Amino acid sequence: MTQIESIEEKRQRILDSGGHLLVEGGPGSGKTTIALLKADKIASSGALRNFQRLLFLSFARATVSRVEEQSRSIISQENKQYLEINTYHGFCWQLIQSFGYLIAPHRLLKLITPPSLAAKIAGLSEERIKQLKRSLLMEEGIIGFDLFAEMASSIIEQSTKIVKIISAAYPFIIVDEFQDTDIFEWKLIRLMGQHSTIIALADLEQRIYEFRGASVTRIPDFVSEFTPLRVDLGKENRRSPGTDIVQFGDDLLTGTNIGKKYKQVQIIPYRYYKGDTGKISINSALSASIRRLRSAKPDGKWSIAVLVRRKLDTLNISTYLTSKKIEHDVIIDPEGPALAAVVISSLLQPITTIEEDARILLIQVIEHIKGRKGVNTTKADMVFVNALETYLLTKKIKGKNRIELLTEINRITDLRRSLLFIGVPEIDWLAVRDLFRQSTSEALFNIFDDGKFVKLLHKGALLSSRLSEMWRDTGNYHSAAQAVREALTQEHFSMASKVYQGIYVMNIHKSKGKEFDEVIIWEEAHHPIVYPKSIDQGRLLLRVGVTRARTYTTFLTPSWSPCILLSGTR
Repeated sequence: MTQIESIEEKRQRILDSGGHLLVEGGPGSGKTTIALLKADKIASSGALRNFQRLLFLSFARATVSRVEEQSRSIISQENKQYLEINTYHGFCWQLIQSFGYLIAPHRLLKLITPPSLAAKIAGLSEERIKQLKRSLLMEEGIIGFDLFAEMASSIIEQSTKIVKIISAAYPFIIVDEFQDTDIFEWKLIRLMGQHSTIIALADLEQRIYEFRGASVTRIPDFVSEFTPLRVDLGKENRRSPGTDIVQFGDDLLTGTNIGKKYKQVQIIPYRYYKGDTGKISINSALSASIRRLRSAKPDGKWSIAVLVRRKLDTLNISTYLTSKKIEHDVIIDPEGPALAAVVISSLLQPITTIEEDARILLIQVIEHIKGRKGVNTTKADMVFVNALETYLLTKKIKGKNRIELLTEINRITDLRRSLLFIGVPEIDWLAVRDLFRQSTSEALFNIFDDGKFVKLLHKGALLSSRLSEMWRDTGNYHSAAQAVREALTQEHFSMASKVYQGIYVMNIHKSKGKEFDEVIIWEEAHHPIVYPKSIDQGRLLLRVGVTRARTYTTFLTPSWSPCILLSGTR
């Protein structure tokens, strides 16, 4: 009879292993903890020289911050110098900066942020988008973040020498969330694994990024390529012990949750009230969560995540909570707020002529319309934009909404000339943003709306200090727009540790890699989290969401049309 291996025996096998390694396990099973313990043991063994590092790669900056925080209590003080924690983007950018000239005819490459790229590719076909990206890279030396892994893998694919240089610097590489790697990230790992030892951490059932290239074959590919020691930590639950949160998440995958009751998991069908569409239920759920957490953590160091399906739901919930004077933070896709920040910063700059200021504002507004929805820019938006771009050339325009926008641009440009700035960036920024508040043009009001979610001016932030420095030197914000673009780029690479405290609103995809004391998942009545046509991916997504909680998960679903994974019917 085969003896069942204990969890401690599995962990010891991981620590004792000497080659490629695949560590599997569910949410909160301790994959990161054992990987850091493994890193500490490698460093203590003398396997690393002074110039060598053990590289820990993950996708999200939030995950990197959490790993950095966790490592402080696991990695010994003398071994911390050997651990380098980075995102895929950050690591690939280092390779591109060093060796990009080998495949692109530019010694220095410039970055284009996702919002600016979204504005450039709006309305284009997939083939035309590929051509544009290649043209930007080869002709202008401009590269977007989405090409990082492809370019980095191409660089090392062409040079065995470079692969050996990387492996000499990083003889051990821990790859977090391996199941979410796309084809180029996998190629990069496969090539580096020829000379470095790869330790992959994975959970196939947390694979929620198939839309960006994650594949169900990734783990079998790894096994086939490296023949690693494979250890499955299974259902071990270190994130939410004493609760049924992980069990509920696992049962969602098989449908065995229907009709069951779970400890610290609550399903609340909310009723419809005219003009509310279910948001009252969030207020009630938050009140209950706050009462529980204030009792359990009187020091106030607690966190709650309100998770939704869509970006629009994120904004709607935030607006609702703001109306109820409930303090919260919002984590959203960057396109709308980032492009709104460029518009606002352009108006901070010194005025020229009315005509020129209006022209510049129109150009920035066009970019905002094109890019604020990311890849989801509508045909109607593009028709509107095309008419405005034609106006820039011909000064001719037709259509009530288009004429209204131009009239409003002239009004805002005129009001800007009467603003007196005081040299305090936070106050001057809000004064400009509020010029859009009363606009009757939807496109211009959207700039005010998106501008509410710009978080670049927090006290001590890079952008705030840059704008303050401009004012001290010249008495104006002469390069504010450029400062915004640079701040957005640096924000993308920022590894500053973030401690989640308070209330956060985000979509479920954004919650990946994060942990909160309590999670509230809210399902909008007319846009369910799970559709029958995509039920398998919906199961994976919902499991990720519910298992972000350490102590309690609440699921809010419309009583008249409950989530299909909770009722079995829709």
